[in-house]
Amino acid sequence: MQKQTETGKLVVKDGWVICPGCNSMKLLRLPPDGKVKAFVYCRHCKKERYLDIDLSLSQ
Repeated sequence: MQKQTETGKLVVKDGWVICPGCNSMKLLRLPPDGKVKAFVYCRHCKKERYLDIDLSLSQ
C-alpha cells in the first residue's frame, strides 16, 4: 500500500508561512535563504505537517 501525500499551495505573508489547513495560524518564519525542511505543528487545527520549501528553485 502506498502512502498518499497531500500537497498544496503555501501562503507566505510578511515572511511567515500560513497553515495550509486552517489558513489562520502563522507556522514559522522563513529564513533569508528560503529553505526549510521541518515538521511544524499548528495549535489551531491540531495537526503536524512536514514542510519542504526551497524558494530558490522558484526564481
